[in-house]
Amino acid sequence: MSARCPLPARASFRDLLRDLVRQPVTVRPGPPLELREDRPSYLAGYRFEAGEAAAMAVADLTLAAAAGAAMGMMPPQETLAEVEKAAALEGELLEYFHEVAGGTARLLNSPTTPHVALRSLDPVPGEIPEDLAAMATSPSVRHDWAVGIEGFGEGRLALLG
Repeated sequence: MSARCPLPARASFRDLLRDLVRQPVTVRPGPPLELREDRPSYLAGYRFEAGEAAAMAVADLTLAAAAGAAMGMMPPQETLAEVEKAAALEGELLEYFHEVAGGTARLLNSPTTPHVALRSLDPVPGEIPEDLAAMATSPSVRHDWAVGIEGFGEGRLALLG
């Protein structure tokens, strides 16, 4: 199995997300986020420069929509209603969430590991690369958090390394 990068503390993630979305953010321990076909989510795959899996994050649809809407300064109620109806992020909202997922890579870099970058953002259910699927089933480290963005709602995040 390839090396993994260090995962950030809750406070570090909270501060980064707050800076990205320019809204108050809370991050607290939450129940494990399970990948299920009836609950859409988004999987961010982070990889080292050579291409090996470094870490992954899975955001439920609620958190992905809230973070994307806050990042894009989109009206929360209308945006979240559209996402619920479509059961997916679309257009600009997906682009904004991609920016949030990409910004999170900053927290996965350290002086003792090769550079880590966001290499994929995929809807779940959907195709998941084999190495990320293996990481999901047996992570070395796992954080499960309930993440709230003031005015945009609360969702769940699993960060695995």
